[in-house]
Amino acid sequence: MSERKGPGPVERATRAELRQLRVSVQTSILAATAVSLARQIDRSPGAVAAAAAALQLRETRAQLIADAESRPEQDILDELNARRATRVAAR
Repeated sequence: MSERKGPGPVERATRAELRQLRVSVQTSILAATAVSLARQIDRSPGAVAAAAAALQLRETRAQLIADAESRPEQDILDELNARRATRVAAR
């Protein structure tokens, strides 16, 4: 049995959704967990293990979405503009 190389379909979909949510696996333990669970689903030899990982992935995904919805819709440029405005106002 050969080991699959590269991400499988569940991992690819999970990573795409994380990009959409603007969450990085480098900075979020939940994001890293989601990718790990997705990889387990893709590589799972049995249905029971895949089902258990899928349940955990659904719960992790729900938490990531809730966190993203509660996060203000700002990017780094907004933050830099706000800092600049504060500096200008202080002069």
